[in-house]
Amino acid sequence: MQKFPLLILFCAFFILISCSDDSSPTADDFRGNIITAEAWDEILQSGVLRADGSPYLATDTLRIPAGADLMIQPGVELRFDIGVPFEVFGKIRAVGTEYAPITFTSGSLNPDRGDWDGIWLENTDNGCEFEYCYFLFGAKYGRRFNYKMNGSQIDSSLWEYGSLTLTGSSPRISHCWFLAGGFHGIHCEKNADPKIENSIFYENAGHGIFISENANPEIKYNIIVENDDYGLFCLEKSNQPRADIQAWYNIVWSNFSGEYNQLSPSSLGRIASVNGNLDSCDYHFNLRLNPAFKDLTSDDIKDWDFHLEAWSAAIDAGPEDLTIKDNDDTRIELGIFPYEYRRGEIRRILRIDEFTTANSPYIISSDVMLPSGASLTIEPGVEIQVEYSIKADSRFKFRIKGSLFSEGTEENPITFKSALESPKKGDWLGLIFETADDENVVLKHTNIAHAHFGVMLTRRNAIIDNCIIEYCDSVGIFCDDYSEPDITNCTIRENSIAGILCRYNSSPLIDHNSIIRGRGYGIYAVEHSMPVITYNVITDVATDGIRLENLSNAIVINNTIVMNGYYGMFCDNNSSPEVRNNIFYNNGNERLGGTGLTAKRTSNPVIEYNCFWAHVKSSVDVSSDTTMNSTNLIEDPLFVNADEGNFHLQANSQCLISGDVNYDSQIGALGQ
Repeated sequence: MQKFPLLILFCAFFILISCSDDSSPTADDFRGNIITAEAWDEILQSGVLRADGSPYLATDTLRIPAGADLMIQPGVELRFDIGVPFEVFGKIRAVGTEYAPITFTSGSLNPDRGDWDGIWLENTDNGCEFEYCYFLFGAKYGRRFNYKMNGSQIDSSLWEYGSLTLTGSSPRISHCWFLAGGFHGIHCEKNADPKIENSIFYENAGHGIFISENANPEIKYNIIVENDDYGLFCLEKSNQPRADIQAWYNIVWSNFSGEYNQLSPSSLGRIASVNGNLDSCDYHFNLRLNPAFKDLTSDDIKDWDFHLEAWSAAIDAGPEDLTIKDNDDTRIELGIFPYEYRRGEIRRILRIDEFTTANSPYIISSDVMLPSGASLTIEPGVEIQVEYSIKADSRFKFRIKGSLFSEGTEENPITFKSALESPKKGDWLGLIFETADDENVVLKHTNIAHAHFGVMLTRRNAIIDNCIIEYCDSVGIFCDDYSEPDITNCTIRENSIAGILCRYNSSPLIDHNSIIRGRGYGIYAVEHSMPVITYNVITDVATDGIRLENLSNAIVINNTIVMNGYYGMFCDNNSSPEVRNNIFYNNGNERLGGTGLTAKRTSNPVIEYNCFWAHVKSSVDVSSDTTMNSTNLIEDPLFVNADEGNFHLQANSQCLISGDVNYDSQIGALGQ
């Protein structure tokens, strides 16, 4: 008899506890402060949706009636239940800031594309605007249909719409994010002529921007990328392409169906010009290039970082008219965020004429171009660091079409180097001198390291003197297409393919240099190149000290070519140099070459007054019609200490007195 009341008491306690738990949701269950119909009326009467009540949750349609005016304060987050729209017939002003944006988003705890029904502006009052607003997870594909009778049948067609749908409304839209929508980012229906500027359209399930035949939006400085359909989609009557739309200075890139549909103006997207950065663009300066956002890997979409990497094509890609400019007095960026230059940072087009020690080090953070007609002077002691980005499509290079005067001193050399703390070969692409008329190149006491090409010259002459060029993953100095530089007194070491490469009729003077180590050739000349190679020490390269191919008839005089991996010198395919007064010593081994000089396939060098010694195979391997006589020595040149790299000659060396006196009575590059 006593147990029954106790059981009732226990059950009552359990029910009380359960009810208490249900009425107190945890923080994880909180989705926002619900906007009731009464609360919405009060908000409309006040004309302000305040930040101190945020986040808000709309569980039913929100509507701003004609004649009403609502201002949404910076920092407000307005969330919508599944399928709930926001309809505007009056005026809306949603103006956030960079640090306190306004957010329109899903009220789901696990948001997804198209959760809510977007914002609809229909024949609104003038003065509507959205600035620094997020539009997230709006506009479900397939939710809205138009129905009409076709005889006794009902026809239905999908209503095109977006996270923001405009009909007879022309708001100002600036610095907004349209992300992960279930249909289009912005839909411009009839008589909608908004200004859409500096906004981002990314990963929407439809088009970035849809433009109906009767809409004429002004679309500038936006980035429209990675949407599932077209970037810009245009409709026109009778399925004819539009004559034009006002789409200027945008990046439209990597949208799944394409950048523009077939009814867009035919010239949109067609490469026709270059912009102020010398990037290829269409006639309205629209680009098809990677905008290079900082970081879009966070699980929280609002933490995606749409700032621009230094190598972004969107930086300074706006008009060259500096009445429209950033706070740093440069051209406007595309997208939401201006780019902040660091001290000494150099990118894209070089617009200064001097690098000074006061501003050193300089940082090259993207490809850089010195244009034709421009001139750059670098003071002694300046350091130029070239950055490397894993996310960049390619390594960065310094392209020079103008004149460069990089004249350091022995005490204060100028340095071009990788910006990495632990640099490796090929971190950047090098100094690339492109074809130009009447432009000068002077590199003196300039050190270049960890590039792909240390220096590449195409139809350019240059003075390269007392420089150190090292650790390139390709070529130290590349002379291409009729280039004729003077390369003197340099140290060229640890380069992979060649210390110096000459190609296509190039004829450099290569004089008094040390070309040492490296995995490829010391000097490599191909395709009718005719270098003059004098007084160089070439040692310890992995293959040939000098290799000539394909009608390359060099002059090779007074060089010391020692202890290289395959051959001292190899001539192939009609390459017939003049070879005098050189020392060939201990090149190759039994397995890898092992001769001082080899000539193949109708190569007939003149070989006189040279010294050959310590080759495991024959000193010379040439055809019978090669000019070679008793003027050549086959004896030890008597270096001071070859094992330690001292290739000066001892006082009793025959090489000091046995050279061709028409050139130098000494054989080799170094005396006592």
